[in-house]
Amino acid sequence: MQEGAQLLASAIKDDSRTDKPAQYNALLLSVSANSSAALASSLSTINEYCPIAEFIACAQYGQSQSTLEQSKLATYEGQSIEWQINALQNLLPIREQLIADELATVDDSAKQLITTIDDALTQTAELKTARDQRLNQAQFTAKSSAVDVQLITAGSAKQLSGSIASKGSDQMYWAMCVFVGQASELNKIKEVL
Repeated sequence: MQEGAQLLASAIKDDSRTDKPAQYNALLLSVSANSSAALASSLSTINEYCPIAEFIACAQYGQSQSTLEQSKLATYEGQSIEWQINALQNLLPIREQLIADELATVDDSAKQLITTIDDALTQTAELKTARDQRLNQAQFTAKSSAVDVQLITAGSAKQLSGSIASKGSDQMYWAMCVFVGQASELNKIKEVL
């Protein structure tokens, strides 16, 4: 995993990359294991809960490594680490949380608008009960993702690179993903992972 941390740190320091962020606060997600099968198994939890393309590819590669050349994926040559611009809504748990929050806001607004008409119309009471059941089904509860999550505060690419380079262990199989941006957005991601 130390090798992966070094590669990631090198990519962050590389000034030739496009779409560099304005801020270098980061959220580092990492998983490591002693075997490719164990890595794929560890990644299955996060891939079911919050699919991240890089972790899905790592899990597939780990599975292919453990199946004796039957479905082995081609390894990447050269640098495959590039900056990507992602909106918070691209992460499934964040999107579900936003939907649940919006439904809660709608529910609060609706409860304020309901007046004494409920007493006069029995049908309105039935509709309200059905509406409450639908809204209660949209509650969001964060799950454990089985991924090591670390919030890193850095003022520059060099500082972030140094922080990431020191991460890692001696385990041979690893997967890392770094979200870089504003601390408030990173905290939202951390809360759901």
